[in-house]
Amino acid sequence: MLAPITIGISIDDTMHFISHYAARDRQAVTTPKADDSFDCIIIGSGTAGATLARELSASGQKVLLLERGKYRPLKETVWTLASMFDEVKVADKLKDARVFTAGGSSAMYLAVMDEPPIDEFRALGIDLGTEYDEARRELPLGEMRDELLSPQAHRLKEAAIAAGYDWKKKLMLIDQSMCDGSYCYEAKWKALSYVDEAVRLGGKLQCQARVERVLIENGRAVGVECRIAGSPFGGRPARFHARKIIVSAGSLATPLILRNSGLPDVATKGYYVDPSSITFGRIPGLRGRDGFAGAFGTTLDDGTKLLDANAHKLPFYMFMIQFLRPMRVFSHAEHVGIMVKTHDAVGGSLSADGRYHKELDPAVFDKLTRGEDAARRILEHAGATGIFKSPLMTGGTFGTLRVGDDVDVRLETRIDDLHVCDGSLIPENGRVAPTLTLICLAKYLARTLTKQQQSNACRDEPRPEEAGASA
Repeated sequence: MLAPITIGISIDDTMHFISHYAARDRQAVTTPKADDSFDCIIIGSGTAGATLARELSASGQKVLLLERGKYRPLKETVWTLASMFDEVKVADKLKDARVFTAGGSSAMYLAVMDEPPIDEFRALGIDLGTEYDEARRELPLGEMRDELLSPQAHRLKEAAIAAGYDWKKKLMLIDQSMCDGSYCYEAKWKALSYVDEAVRLGGKLQCQARVERVLIENGRAVGVECRIAGSPFGGRPARFHARKIIVSAGSLATPLILRNSGLPDVATKGYYVDPSSITFGRIPGLRGRDGFAGAFGTTLDDGTKLLDANAHKLPFYMFMIQFLRPMRVFSHAEHVGIMVKTHDAVGGSLSADGRYHKELDPAVFDKLTRGEDAARRILEHAGATGIFKSPLMTGGTFGTLRVGDDVDVRLETRIDDLHVCDGSLIPENGRVAPTLTLICLAKYLARTLTKQQQSNACRDEPRPEEAGASA
């Protein structure tokens, strides 16, 4: 992910952003009343939370979606990205990025997809096959057409194959019909579209709501307690009640909410962060242009992944400034890059005061070095010079909770009617680009809860003879 670095943007662009952003923020989107009660409250409007809100609202349930960030118009500008960006330390000298906005991290992702780890979830008692088939029918999922790939991506592909690597296209979640021959931010699928659809279907959205805990009565979740931003004293307190509570706040925030809600024994078995770096090089005379990063990649024998990192101009500028290479800002068209991402061992802990800590195993750095050597060989085959690598980053933090320990196959905790659905549940042996998996997992939980509600409604309906007697 990108750190929030300020670089120049035009006055016209800035003023357009301010006026548009303010207008959308002033909208009374669907703010709930304090005395409202719901069938379901979803904490977090990222990929999983947005999908849940959409599916449950479509089934006729009364849904409240709580989001810590604001509702923003998604524009790919420095100001926009910086305004929603947050970091959490997850290991020594390693931070993970979070995005606080309606729609969550899909506002800032590459749109690279992996197939869900169907077999790994099935071994845990969760079958996502139906949900995956449904998602594939609904989403603009596929490999990028050659004409939409940048000259940088084509050059790397040729070099990787010449160097002996199995350089293949990746699945991307992009509506390619929106692209006019090059990169288009608006073409990337974003969870905000599902948030908007949930609201159109009758769901309620409360932004700038920082959830502090889930309310528990007699061993059952009955609501949430949060603070709504807007007060100079840390926000006004608010409580909302529902029959079901789903925590989809992300793999770092969800365990904290659960602990604050009376589940101190969650998140006790470690997590994984998948350290990564980017190796860049310059090819003099290359006439590159903006393109979709992540369109190609390969996996080495030890599981280390190499991924096309030919970012378009804005993230490239931010990278070069962040990595103290400011003079390269002006030669985007001649630069190529490869991300190296490797698996670390599950470990680390969440302290009583809510801090994550982990020491990376030395074997991780050995794998990174081998991956970076492979990236350098490919870049050299492409004719690149001035090759350098970025500082260590993280490819995301996942697996903080466990199916079978922290939740059951209905994704329910030991507290009745309290469920979890987000990246905290992606198992160690199912490490993938998470978006498609989260959509499937959310569809699975939504279907489970809808069936449960329908079953309860049938039991509550009076039998015909009882209805006649009442009449």
